[in-house]
Amino acid sequence: MLPGFLVRPPTGFAVLTTTGRKTGKQRRKCIRVIQRDDRAYLVSLLPPALAMTRPDFVAGWVWNIRGNPRLRLRMPTGWFEGLAREITDRAELDDARDALCETVNVFDYGECAVHLRGLPTRAKIKDLHRYWFDTGRPLVIELRDAPR
Repeated sequence: MLPGFLVRPPTGFAVLTTTGRKTGKQRRKCIRVIQRDDRAYLVSLLPPALAMTRPDFVAGWVWNIRGNPRLRLRMPTGWFEGLAREITDRAELDDARDALCETVNVFDYGECAVHLRGLPTRAKIKDLHRYWFDTGRPLVIELRDAPR
């Protein structure tokens, strides 16, 4: 998916480029992201097996953001630079939850079909997004530059 997403990710997705905290190399990851004005919201997912055995698990790309919050983001509207951080403020968590869980894009139907039984519906997609948000690690990227 990465090469195609670098050309133009579908609406609701992006390619996140972080700097490796140990190597200093550029690391890319396809992610689901929703932009609201000068902010982009995303969630580091916690797979169910890890949620049960290691609820404090942190993905490598989140460790990279903790080590260096400056990053690049390739979204359908272009390239952005920004600063990322984990969300802890209650009001900001509510904004992120609303943006991420209440938005449904065309690509989400295929993703829902992979994760849930039966035909994907708008309600199922929103429920899946709420589950991911509630069990994952929400982050926000404060976008610094306009698309280029």
